[in-house]
Amino acid sequence: MNVIRTAARDRATSNGYDDGATNDVTVTAIDVPSGGCPGNVSGKDITVEIVSNVNTTFARVIGRTQVTNVVTATSRACGFYQASLFDGNAVVGLNPSITNCAFDSGQSNSAHWKIEGGGIFSNGCAHSKNNDSVDLVDGCVTSVGSSSNFSCQQPFQISQAKSYPAYVLEIMPPNPCDGTAGDVGLAPPASGSTFNNGVYCISDLDAYDQKDIILNNATLYVTDTDFNLKFAGGGGFSGTPTSSGDFMNYYMVIAYDPTPCPGFNDNNSQVIQYRGNGQGTFSGTILAPSACLDLRGNGDTNGIHSQIIGYNVSSNGNAGGNSGDESVYINFQEDENHKIPVYPSISMLR
Repeated sequence: MNVIRTAARDRATSNGYDDGATNDVTVTAIDVPSGGCPGNVSGKDITVEIVSNVNTTFARVIGRTQVTNVVTATSRACGFYQASLFDGNAVVGLNPSITNCAFDSGQSNSAHWKIEGGGIFSNGCAHSKNNDSVDLVDGCVTSVGSSSNFSCQQPFQISQAKSYPAYVLEIMPPNPCDGTAGDVGLAPPASGSTFNNGVYCISDLDAYDQKDIILNNATLYVTDTDFNLKFAGGGGFSGTPTSSGDFMNYYMVIAYDPTPCPGFNDNNSQVIQYRGNGQGTFSGTILAPSACLDLRGNGDTNGIHSQIIGYNVSSNGNAGGNSGDESVYINFQEDENHKIPVYPSISMLR
């Protein structure tokens, strides 16, 4: 508290208010109420009041040799915190198109989404097949363009649009596989599809079709720009992401391709199907800014604990959901997914 008062008084002094014979400077600081700071972190509302006694010139003719002037200003100081990508939305579609929707629930009669722990963000439009296709348990749909057939949606706000690809390139972790100094990328195992303790460079993702991909404290960094991994006949994902470093809580990062996937049937881009492999659920952020992500059944009643970020996100069929009739169950767990640092801030209240 003394540090706050000293800093405020020093600033007042630098502006000509010396807290002496001609003016008084009072500094107060109170705790910010719960929810008043982003991330619900602690903060202070700091108020500076300056009372100045100003000698008059013309008012002396009516006997006023001095007037008192009172000014106040209040700033809010909020502390450091860690924030989920894209405001904690569980599903993110980055395609800015207003006709080819970045999020589409899919047209299959069996495709049913259940999303818990966060909402949906579309950088363009968002579409659900019907009002029953997407069950938003405790989140809403936010879209830059239009949205249709959702039970819960937030109004259009232009400030929520993300510049593509500039915004994504800012948040992408460093490429650990490009041969530069400090690379941490490892070669994948010579056989099998279990990855332990590290960040692995995957240059041929199609090689893992029909395999059970299991991560134990690991991250897959995919450098491949042309794959179509759809697990025809079996296979899928499970496991836990890297627990520290630049790739903390990333399950998979797919390198940005300047020519993003135009559709799920395209054979010359990045298309991947996500489903559980029966070994259990999986967690950690999936960051695939130029890929088409096809979500299917989860293989586990706990659902997918991941945050799903792709260019186009949809569900193009049912791969055997295990939670009632949900073919896609995303149970987003914020603390199991990647977060970015948000540094202390000061804003003017009044």
